[in-house]
Amino acid sequence: MTEPANLSEPARCSGAAGDGARATEPGADGLARFREILLDPGALDWSDKSLPGLAQKMLWRDDDSGASIALVRFLRGSGVPSRHAHASNQFMYCLSGRYSYTATGITLAPGSFYWNPKGSMHGPTLAEEDSVLLEFYDGPHYPTQPDWYTDPEDAR
Repeated sequence: MTEPANLSEPARCSGAAGDGARATEPGADGLARFREILLDPGALDWSDKSLPGLAQKMLWRDDDSGASIALVRFLRGSGVPSRHAHASNQFMYCLSGRYSYTATGITLAPGSFYWNPKGSMHGPTLAEEDSVLLEFYDGPHYPTQPDWYTDPEDAR
């Protein structure tokens, strides 16, 4: 049987898009093939992280490289408590709210785009309002698990 031509090369992907687009179960090598998919993020539930006030909707993750795309929500008054760096480039597009980097005075507002280069120290942060950000990483999130997370899955 010939597979349709619109399937991806074998890969390991997860998140709502990866789970919904899986066209074949992983083979012996753990790799599956995927087809295109359209998600309705509004129909997905928020998943609370172990940092109070933070939740996410994981849209897509490359399980081998750690690259990911997620919606993240910080409730007013929450944020990341300390300076830190990422193991890859972090990109965020603010959909709603006001999310501030208190050490530098950078504030994301609706329509703003933020790039935090790999290894750049930043934070702490504070959500001045309930804030929703579209967040991209081009590789793994952290070099080591930050102390503000009690669940290692939250640092992925």
